[in-house]
Amino acid sequence: MDIESIYHSYLVGIEDARDYYKIKNVFHASGAGSCYRKQLYSYFDYPRDSKDSRSYRLLRLGTIVHKEIEDALNHYEMSSDREYDVFTEDEIKLNDLNVIGTYDVGQLKKHVRGTYSVEFTLWDIKTAAAYKWSKKFGRTPDKSSDINYKLQLGTYALGVYEKYKEVDRINMHILWYNKNTSQMREQLISPEWIDKAMEYWVNLNQSLEDTGEKYFEEELMPDIIEGVPFQRWECKYCQYYSICPSELANK
Repeated sequence: MDIESIYHSYLVGIEDARDYYKIKNVFHASGAGSCYRKQLYSYFDYPRDSKDSRSYRLLRLGTIVHKEIEDALNHYEMSSDREYDVFTEDEIKLNDLNVIGTYDVGQLKKHVRGTYSVEFTLWDIKTAAAYKWSKKFGRTPDKSSDINYKLQLGTYALGVYEKYKEVDRINMHILWYNKNTSQMREQLISPEWIDKAMEYWVNLNQSLEDTGEKYFEEELMPDIIEGVPFQRWECKYCQYYSICPSELANK
């Protein structure tokens, strides 16, 4: 019995089932900061490159960690007296920007002492292997290593403001989980990333409007047009690399 192959088939089936219900012709908050060309490939539902079995397992491990933390929070919510509401896997929509998404954890708290206000705190859970962890928390951290994550959180914040009109202030955090050591660290994210997320989605929608499905492959040329890609490492992990003229991953 080939257990590895059986597990791989199981993971492929899970992804296929999830993709079947995926909404088409929208952008996804989890893709914030990504290459414009990649975004339009996804928007118009172009065929993606297949992943190897290791990639499936890595993604599944992240899903399992997310689910464990979500279950723990749901258990906490039922077993404690709180002055706030806790949300997990809560959906957001930005209709004007054509974006949908689901944030990991949210906390809504109303302050009634003094001036009445409503505060919302967002957490996005990220799993990282040793190399990614060292790039983030090592002696010489790479400040560009989490730009997309910050834009993603900024997008969720925009969605929270849209969904919960009474919210006055949003705090944002990335909760990091080291897959090698199980160490956890929390990172506070500046509110400036809300405005930066808005700018990103406005510019992406402008590219969609300017090119459409007919011309985006011709117009959005890699390493020529700004944002195609934003960072060269994107191409190495892009699921549309085989149909894109970019050769950056080979350099």
